[in-house]
Amino acid sequence: MNSRTTEPIPVSGGDVVLQEIWRTKDELSAARGHDVHRLFAEARERQKHSGHPVANLQERATAKGTAL
Repeated sequence: MNSRTTEPIPVSGGDVVLQEIWRTKDELSAARGHDVHRLFAEARERQKHSGHPVANLQERATAKGTAL
């Protein structure tokens, strides 16, 4: 258990890094009502405004004649 959650996350072997990743994932999901479409819509908006180039793997696969 950590200070940000009220329930311990069961992890065999006690992997602290994995526990932190799961806790973060759960917080991100809960903040968006566990709606995966909303999560990715917000991620796409952040990408647009980041100023960083973003690879589109679908375009690459289409150019090679293969579909993802």
